[in-house]
Amino acid sequence: MKNILATKDLRGRLPAINPTALVLGASMIASTLWGVWATDALLTLQKREVVTVQLSRIMGDFIEAEARAGRPPEETKQNVELYLKAVEASVEALGRDGRTVLVAEAVVSGSAPDLTESVRADVARRVAGVRDAQP
Repeated sequence: MKNILATKDLRGRLPAINPTALVLGASMIASTLWGVWATDALLTLQKREVVTVQLSRIMGDFIEAEARAGRPPEETKQNVELYLKAVEASVEALGRDGRTVLVAEAVVSGSAPDLTESVRADVARRVAGVRDAQP
């Protein structure tokens, strides 16, 4: 008499596994994981802040101040290069903080917050730090 409660060993059970079912199950798990990842990526993008900066105004004000200062051309050129590097670093820092930075002159809609004064203050801090470090 055969014992109906006894289970088959592993070799006896393998032929009962359907390869189509395995592929389908793996596909469903992969689809679920991809869906979780995609949802997280979309929610992260949705939280990203879009801001504007009026670079032409910042640079125009600086150039006017340099023109009125009456410095020698070599010193003015050095100051402009220093200021441009500080502006670039400041805008890049805004981008690293999770913001999308748009140049205000290229923006049609006025719905994005304007961080021009924040960039201006950061640039002034950076330029002062570099000038203090120079001999």
